[in-house]
Amino acid sequence: MGKYIIVVVLINLLISCIPVKAIFLGSPDSKDLKRFPNHTIEASLDCFEFERGDRQDFSVQVNDWSKDIPYFLTLNELVISHPVRSFLIIQNDSIKYEFYREDLDKLDLHPSYSMAKSFTSALLGIAIDEGLIQSIDDSLLTYLPELKDIERSDELKIRHLLNHTSGFEPSLILDINIYYGRNISKQLKHIKITTTPGTKQEYINMNTQLIGIILNRVTGSSVANYMEEKIWKPIQSCADGIWSTDKKNALEKTFCCIGATTLDYAKFGRLFLNEGAWNGKQIISKSWYNDCIKRDTTEGSSWNYNNSWHIGLREYGDFMAIGLYKQHIYINPKKNLIIVVLNDKDDKLLAERLNWWYIFRQIADEI
Repeated sequence: MGKYIIVVVLINLLISCIPVKAIFLGSPDSKDLKRFPNHTIEASLDCFEFERGDRQDFSVQVNDWSKDIPYFLTLNELVISHPVRSFLIIQNDSIKYEFYREDLDKLDLHPSYSMAKSFTSALLGIAIDEGLIQSIDDSLLTYLPELKDIERSDELKIRHLLNHTSGFEPSLILDINIYYGRNISKQLKHIKITTTPGTKQEYINMNTQLIGIILNRVTGSSVANYMEEKIWKPIQSCADGIWSTDKKNALEKTFCCIGATTLDYAKFGRLFLNEGAWNGKQIISKSWYNDCIKRDTTEGSSWNYNNSWHIGLREYGDFMAIGLYKQHIYINPKKNLIIVVLNDKDDKLLAERLNWWYIFRQIADEI
């Protein structure tokens, strides 16, 4: 009887801390795109299409090491041996390889998970270019004065959010609440700073969520609308996208939760492949692009993550937007190459062994 009471108490405590929805739904998955409220990101009336040449001669071999031996696979063998939703290779604006799982096609929307952080970073760069924000070195309290009672918040800059050097205390409960909860703004009071801002890089979802709230305030519109106007329509997206929101305030979950087609994700990659320009028009300033892909260890940052982009190897000059379950938009300027891979949750052991970065570079080496 005593053990039963303890279990009931623990369950009640858990329910009081996190949304009941989180307990029943468990890990994030693609169905969340329909479970949560969202804002639509309208497509362009002028749809850009990548070239679709003859791909019969395209053949590369890769190895993923998931079976402990370095045997080679074709791309077709690779994608069906893992829970790949779609896989796209584009070089010189021409589709070299395109795969969709049998229950999906090119019109389906796929969750971005944390790839959204790179989109949010791009929107922040545009807002700075437009003078809505002076600099990433602005004090966070200028835009979020309600954080002033948090100890050391006066030391925070937007830069620290962008590069995950805010010193926020990692909190699984906070992550659960901003993903599954009804009111993101209510969670701001639970932020704690446990490390001096600008001294240590630690990946915290709340960092990017705060950037989203700043964008909402300085633009006077939803982040989805700002994205539609500044990125989605300018890059001639062919399908409407969505951005999931909380229920209370319709705030976008800017640390995650974009839904888009594989081809439209590739267009975002093309924008950065071309240094922020789209068919000759500068959408994102070249200075912001350069800041995103440079290596910078100042103020607690690292060599391989900057402005919410993952920076690759010097030899390849590559960089990536990455999300949960190994979603990737891979960009290799030297090869004029974009690769998009979108996945569902993989077997834990296989996920640990499979390194998509190695596969992307094998492909880059062969084409």
